[in-house]
Amino acid sequence: MQKCEQYSVIVAAIAAGIFLATGLVPDDVSAYNESPMLSKMVQAGQIPPIDERLPVSPTVVTPFDRPGSYGGNWRRAYTGLSDLVGARRLLYDPLVRWSPDYKILPNLAHKWEADAEGKVFTFHLVRGVRWSDGQPFTADDILFYFDDILYNKELTPSVPKWLSPTENPPKVTKVDDHTIRFEFEKPYSLFLEQLACPHGMALVTKPKHYLKQFHKKYADPEKLEALVNEKKASTWVKLFQEVSDLQRSLFVGTELPSICAWITKTPAPAKRFVMERNPYYWKVDTDGNQLPYIDTIVHDLQAESQTIVLKAIAGEIDMQGRRLGGMQNSVLLLASAGQGKYRLVPKASTASVGLLLAPNLNHRDPVMKQILSDPRFRKAISHAVNRKEINKITYRGKGLPRQAAPLKESEFYSPSYENAHIEYDPVKASALLDEMGIKRGPREKRMRPDGTPLRLSLDVMVSVQTWVDVAEIVASNLKSIGIDAEVKSEAMELFRQRTQNASHDVALWSGDGGIECLLDPRWYFPYSSESLNAPLYAQWFQTSGKKGEEPPPDIKGLMETYNQILSTVSDEKKKELFGKIIAANEENLWVIGLVYSPPDYYVVAKNMINVPKKDFESWTYPNPGPIHPEQFSFTAEK
Repeated sequence: MQKCEQYSVIVAAIAAGIFLATGLVPDDVSAYNESPMLSKMVQAGQIPPIDERLPVSPTVVTPFDRPGSYGGNWRRAYTGLSDLVGARRLLYDPLVRWSPDYKILPNLAHKWEADAEGKVFTFHLVRGVRWSDGQPFTADDILFYFDDILYNKELTPSVPKWLSPTENPPKVTKVDDHTIRFEFEKPYSLFLEQLACPHGMALVTKPKHYLKQFHKKYADPEKLEALVNEKKASTWVKLFQEVSDLQRSLFVGTELPSICAWITKTPAPAKRFVMERNPYYWKVDTDGNQLPYIDTIVHDLQAESQTIVLKAIAGEIDMQGRRLGGMQNSVLLLASAGQGKYRLVPKASTASVGLLLAPNLNHRDPVMKQILSDPRFRKAISHAVNRKEINKITYRGKGLPRQAAPLKESEFYSPSYENAHIEYDPVKASALLDEMGIKRGPREKRMRPDGTPLRLSLDVMVSVQTWVDVAEIVASNLKSIGIDAEVKSEAMELFRQRTQNASHDVALWSGDGGIECLLDPRWYFPYSSESLNAPLYAQWFQTSGKKGEEPPPDIKGLMETYNQILSTVSDEKKKELFGKIIAANEENLWVIGLVYSPPDYYVVAKNMINVPKKDFESWTYPNPGPIHPEQFSFTAEK
């Protein structure tokens, strides 16, 4: 992005009334205001006065409705440690951020410049931002992340692909205390967008002043050894990884300082996991009130999602979308909204389909690997699935049968891929299996080429009932063409373990990447650990061949094309290149899309204000983070 384009983004954001760039506090604001909770801490001498805690020119957020009131507990719920990503998405403050309408805006970096080639990016940090322990946040913290963590082979064996699109990672230079520069060896057209994604938070969550005591480059050897023993870690590396882990630091109660709006008070896992306002948070509203408005966020532990839905209906959830999904739950929430305890805010999903089938191309059984790697088998599965039945039973006819193709809202939309092989045709499915030599044997069961019965397990998370229901329909459809299919419903931890180790036959997961195709291409080729159809090929890609399993030439070609896209500045050329990836997916059908699901909802308490009337939902866009939860507020109204 060129300098002039960067400033136009800021102007557009101001016009939208969502986000104001740094230092735009109105002239009539003579003093900053703070929560009564913090005023008491100032009076008790626990923290400095507000003028000493805020930057000279704080970042300003324009409230969606109006300036809010201080106080209150934001009530939410979670199902355990594996569900903490829902809380994580409330704490969203990378260098640059997504806007509510999917544009890149300033954040911890209040401005930036890029050279004409798209190889050199210079970011100017907001001056005066402090960590939650009061220490300054500077360019040194970002440099520490790169030089001492990311480029330390003991701590990080391989640099993530999103930060190292070529063999060599970027050169990162501190220009001054508030300016940092990134230099890539080739143009990197998606760098800003990647920085705005959740993984971009890694750059701004590693305080050097705190973590030095755990790093062998800086720490006194005897003191470090004592810490290793005290924490019962096997090595200094294990200790450092534990105390610096973002998820762990935010939710499990380490002492790692934060720059986010809320910090952990009572850690998870707990019956009640509590986050409390950060006294040093560096944003204010248009009246000069330090954000956030809400004092605490309380997450109650629940055994299952259905209990969370019942809590929402009872008016015991103030704002939440996670664990409320599924058509059946949506019907319940809509039916009960008339009681007046909450309103529903729709979430527009960017997923290509609500659920897809991911056949495991890295299967450990060589015969099954040969079967699942044959495009005829995947097309047979696709024709065997009755999507109209899934839509009618699971989504009450409100979904749309389609493949896991880009959505119409995407510049990469392909109507031919959207509709490829989606017609329900068991006869065609059977013919494809016969052509492969997978013929019917005793009791009309399909037999593998090695003469043993063909059995197929469908791995699905037990916590999402809609997904289990869909899996049962798919299994029934496959049995009708002679494939002995069973549903293996599992807890998230076991599901993750099996799919990451390539121990599954076919996994079911949501079709992310319907709009943000270039940022999350997990289903268009084996891109990341989330590419459940080929996790070992994805590992090979992410590590530049150092780990994982080398993919066949056709999949290697997709990876090479994507690498070309990363170094291509021209939007037209990127569209042309990604079109080749889409065409290859249509031909090979590496994953099998089912049905695009109808809108999901947030439950929002009637007395909560500043919540926009709609929001996106995707992995790259960590909802509800981009709609600024720090400006949510309660009113006295009921």
